Amino acid sequence: MEKNYASLRQLDHHEQGAIRVYPNREADDYPAHWHMKYEIILPVSESYSAVVDGQSYDLVPGEVLVIPAGVVHEIFAPDQGMRYIFMVDQDVVYRLEGLAGIQHFFYPCVHLRASQEDAVLREARDCLMQAVRERENRQMLDQAAIQAWIGLFLIRVARWLMQGAHAGPDERRPHMNEAFLDICAYITEHCNEKLTLEDVAAYSGYSKYHFSRIFKEYTGMSFYEFYLRQRMLLCRQLLNEKNLSVTEVASRAGFGSLATFNRVFKQYEGVTPTQYRQLKQIKGMSTHHGR
Repeated sequence: MEKNYASLRQLDHHEQGAIRVYPNREADDYPAHWHMKYEIILPVSESYSAVVDGQSYDLVPGEVLVIPAGVVHEIFAPDQGMRYIFMVDQDVVYRLEGLAGIQHFFYPCVHLRASQEDAVLREARDCLMQAVRERENRQMLDQAAIQAWIGLFLIRVARWLMQGAHAGPDERRPHMNEAFLDICAYITEHCNEKLTLEDVAAYSGYSKYHFSRIFKEYTGMSFYEFYLRQRMLLCRQLLNEKNLSVTEVASRAGFGSLATFNRVFKQYEGVTPTQYRQLKQIKGMSTHHGR
């Protein structure tokens, strides 16, 4: 069957809202593109393949792939099959208390594999199917119900990611996880400010050296690396807003000068902010408005 990307354009005609649930049966491939939304893919029958940030992923029915906003990806569909595609506004993520602070765990994507089958995966997949049922039943307050189920899905995936990254025998760990979620959220909310290790250690109530050690234990990176990642994530989000100039993005992200912003962004991303925006526009030209 010839693949003509028609399903990309068809998404324009489906319901609008903070979350769109799209039953996809088309055999179209999706060329390299990106969104200002989270994309969740759930194959129901037949396999489905994707390339995300240069890495290939093969999904069998029942597996789930979560692609955060701003990540370039390609999708390859079989000639037959069925899958659900969920498009989720970033505002849905930001409204979930604590989740914005650990968004980096979702990048460049999350693949819930059948080989990892456990209660968390089953419960997460059930949340997606509950959202599908709400979409199909069209009852009163269905959009609110869909947002609730997708929110619960994201929370369960986030818990699974955190547990996988920080599993250990320390009985204090559940309490510490809650404390560090709050600290991560604090850093995220203030990443456009000049934060120091001393500032955040004081906020946490730990000494600078103790905080530095346990922060790396629980996040897998140093405070400064996490702080910079959150600031760069903010920069990418702001650069996706076409109405903002690069100078305005630099100011909102807390950089004292455009030159500093250009230097730091290029050092981290490999391209200047202007080049990043141009590359995104080129890669998303044919699909950004459709999906």
